[in-house]
Amino acid sequence: MSTQTSKPLNGVDIAWLRMDSPTNLMIINAMIVTDSMDFSDFRSTILNRFLRFPRFMTRPVVRSGEYFWEQDPYFDVDNHVKKVALPGAADKKSLQQYIADQVSNPFDMNKPLWQIQFVENYQGGNAIILRVHHCYADGLALISVFNSITDSSPNVAPFSQASVASNEPIEVEKDLNYEWPKYQKLIDSAVDKADKYANFAKKVSTDGVDLLRDKDALRAVVGDGVRAAAELAQLATMPADPKRVLKGRLGVRKTCAWSEPVSFDKFHGIAKVVGCKINDLLLSCVAGAFREELIHAGEEVDGKKIHVTLPVNMRPEEKMDIGGSPEELGNFFGTVFAPLPVGIENPLERVYKIKHDMIALKQSLQPALSYGILYAAGLLPNSVQKPLLESFGNKTTAVLSNVPGPRESRYIAGSKIQEQMFWVPQTGDLGLGLSIISYGGQIQFGLVGDARLFPNPERIVNRFVSQIELHRTDIVASYIEDLVQPTMAS
Repeated sequence: MSTQTSKPLNGVDIAWLRMDSPTNLMIINAMIVTDSMDFSDFRSTILNRFLRFPRFMTRPVVRSGEYFWEQDPYFDVDNHVKKVALPGAADKKSLQQYIADQVSNPFDMNKPLWQIQFVENYQGGNAIILRVHHCYADGLALISVFNSITDSSPNVAPFSQASVASNEPIEVEKDLNYEWPKYQKLIDSAVDKADKYANFAKKVSTDGVDLLRDKDALRAVVGDGVRAAAELAQLATMPADPKRVLKGRLGVRKTCAWSEPVSFDKFHGIAKVVGCKINDLLLSCVAGAFREELIHAGEEVDGKKIHVTLPVNMRPEEKMDIGGSPEELGNFFGTVFAPLPVGIENPLERVYKIKHDMIALKQSLQPALSYGILYAAGLLPNSVQKPLLESFGNKTTAVLSNVPGPRESRYIAGSKIQEQMFWVPQTGDLGLGLSIISYGGQIQFGLVGDARLFPNPERIVNRFVSQIELHRTDIVASYIEDLVQPTMAS
């Protein structure tokens, strides 16, 4: 097995490593619910498949101000893979509480920053909880890792190596990817242009965050034209979402919840009739749920909008299968600040508004710019990184991540996976993370939030699901209206 001893971290991974705070840990938490399996078989699967990825046997260390991946000389899988049991009824409520407690637990920095907990007594089967620090990989990379340690049928010995060739490739819906503008590759490969970001970092370190408000300075530093400088300045001067019921002072404790699975066909049918992307429809459901929550709290919503930070994949299509390249984990995504029109009551009108706004965002340079800023921030002193990133990250109300999982059912250690879910970390003073994941023909919504702000996360999750029926009802009503109007006119 190859190692990554003394391999340097890149700027993006350093930035994620240093973003931890007492109220928000940069840890991706994921869960799968499976049929019953033997713990020893599961442990063997982790040994033979998960640990094919060398990074999971390394820890990030700092020497003379430089960050490196260093192999843990005392690595022991039993420090990372543990069998646990839920108390009491061991039902969904118990599991939600258990995961919420885990979300706030930091890792031991002397060991690799990941952990897997095997819940042995969940609803006649098992729940597997995976926790990985964001500096190791982004969500799409972890989905690819997941795909490589699972199988398309139960007839595979759990201790065998996964056949990379037989695993289904991850298919990402086109609007989840950022297509580089053909006329202008702003930051076409940060890894290959580290010097450029190092110079940018030094400039920001010298001149401070005010540099981001100076278009002429940006044009000189970024060196990629007026449009890039203008968009970056626009991001820097964008006002932050106001603090309201969804955004406020944070504590340490978290709450979490997830919906029951909803058929993918239900979303697909509505999106086809409306003529929008499924992602547009999902965002409209989130906006509608937020609208209901704000009204429930007595807040004024007419004409209002709130923003969510939306990750956008930037990996080339040929590098999506991480399972075939276990050395290539890491983070390779940008972000956009997606506006959600909570002031629009009509679901059909709302989804069309979101469709229009998302088209504009996909044509912008926001994903590339945000990735470049994050890369540069990781090369700055930590005292400079924090205010730089907070000046951007705190402009929104929540983080929302939409990750496509396998379309067909998967098996781990010979047992069928019934559900899968993940929860995204929040940066800065954000207290709400939303997750949408598809798996096996179904879609689920997840939420992790600050316990002070979201003591009842199930209510918001249920609002997400109920919104899909409101969209369906509105479409039917609109269709009937279109049929009736020509008849009346005649």
